[in-house]
Amino acid sequence: MDNSDDLQAGEPPTIDPYEVLMLRRMANEGQIKSAYRKLALKNHPDKVSEDKKQEANEAFQSIAFAYAVLSDPARRKRYDETGSTSESIVDSDGFSWTDFYREQYRDAISADAIEKIAKQYKGSDEEADDLFVAYEQYKGKMDKIYESVLLSNVLEDDERFRAIIDNAIDNEDIPAYKAYTHESKKSKEARVKAAQTESTEAEEYAKELGVHDKLFGSKSKKAGKGKKGSSEDDLAALIRRNQQDRSGFLDNLAAKYGATSSSKKGKKRAAPDDEPSEEAFQAAAARLKKGKNK
Repeated sequence: MDNSDDLQAGEPPTIDPYEVLMLRRMANEGQIKSAYRKLALKNHPDKVSEDKKQEANEAFQSIAFAYAVLSDPARRKRYDETGSTSESIVDSDGFSWTDFYREQYRDAISADAIEKIAKQYKGSDEEADDLFVAYEQYKGKMDKIYESVLLSNVLEDDERFRAIIDNAIDNEDIPAYKAYTHESKKSKEARVKAAQTESTEAEEYAKELGVHDKLFGSKSKKAGKGKKGSSEDDLAALIRRNQQDRSGFLDNLAAKYGATSSSKKGKKRAAPDDEPSEEAFQAAAARLKKGKNK
């Protein structure tokens, strides 16, 4: 079921699209698209529990509308000239906010969209900045760091993340928090074991729904024998169904496909107030550049 049909009522939100997407006014097309993809993936209504649906719906509408304005040169120009989002979409050739929103709602968590984000983000300076910010924000607690950094996965990223953090500590770019430097072997093994269990659960659940090959790839190269339907619908269905019966699955899906979520032990999604400040991001970027110069 596509919940976007329930989110079309009323006028588009009144926003500053640059502020919503956290962009400067000189941002180029690639930066706009990248910012939108990340925020849409993190704030999609299908990735939160029912009690947070309304908040997520409002946030996602603002993000989608910001992208609607800035992704089109004509709409963006009108907004830059008038400062009005309502005027920016007036006289747009055939533009329908309802249709645009429905499309973004459906496609934001598609396998293709996530893959594009991963290619741009994994191993980038932006990811390193986010890693440093999370490291300092949570005082070196790796569980929290993995919950915070987009698309991070314990099974895939632990060695790489630790190399980045260790190098920054050696260069005195970030503090050597005891929670990181003195983490017990037992704690590390428990985190890996939990991730392995959730990964297995995710794959088994995907097999039950007949969408394993679409989401995880087919080693036998015999994709397409499962249930019919788009990968977008399959992924959304997995997320929504988990909200009702399998809390662990969403954790793995979040780690693999990019959304922060509640865990089996009741950890909560980071609230908007927990998001690092612009100053924190800038500080992390400065440290990254300093490290590269060294």
